[in-house]
Amino acid sequence: MKFLKMILALIGAVVIAAMILIGVKYGGMLKQFDPEAIGAFSNMAKLVLETGDPAKGMILKKKMVIPEGMTKQEAIDNAIEVMDEVASQHGLAMVDHKVMPRKTGIYTQIRSYCSPTIADVFLTYSAEYVGFMPCRIGIIEEPNGDIYLYTMNLDLMIHGGKKLPPKLRELAMEVNAGMMGMFESGAAGEELEE
Repeated sequence: MKFLKMILALIGAVVIAAMILIGVKYGGMLKQFDPEAIGAFSNMAKLVLETGDPAKGMILKKKMVIPEGMTKQEAIDNAIEVMDEVASQHGLAMVDHKVMPRKTGIYTQIRSYCSPTIADVFLTYSAEYVGFMPCRIGIIEEPNGDIYLYTMNLDLMIHGGKKLPPKLRELAMEVNAGMMGMFESGAAGEELEE
């Protein structure tokens, strides 16, 4: 029991020393970070630690509802129509789409959305934002026949470093609202009103 207490005390001391070292070395920089940065990194790290898969820490996944009376393809076509409509409400345009058949014949489609004017503002701020462009939603039929929507979690792009300037943050939040609206509405099986 004494040995276990010593080990735990040693681990605690190492953790405290590491925190002090990080605070001294990076404390000034961390004060400039977005207040939500730690939460965004924590959420990602939790998912990566739980699954061992870094993609699961950065990507959102939602099962698509197949409305009664619709085939899978009709539901997918409906989801695409709904997503395109929600995108236009947020100033996002569908800029590309690819249907990628798997050898097994399982359906995969990737749809890309962007606002050139918003993209220009972000790239002027930091060219590295090109890695987030265009925003994408994937529609994938799983081996069991269920269909899921996938999209990148934009929290780290928005909150993962220094707080974005107000106008840039506003644009980022609008893009995120658009992508989340598309993701949720497309997966929910909602239909456009005629």
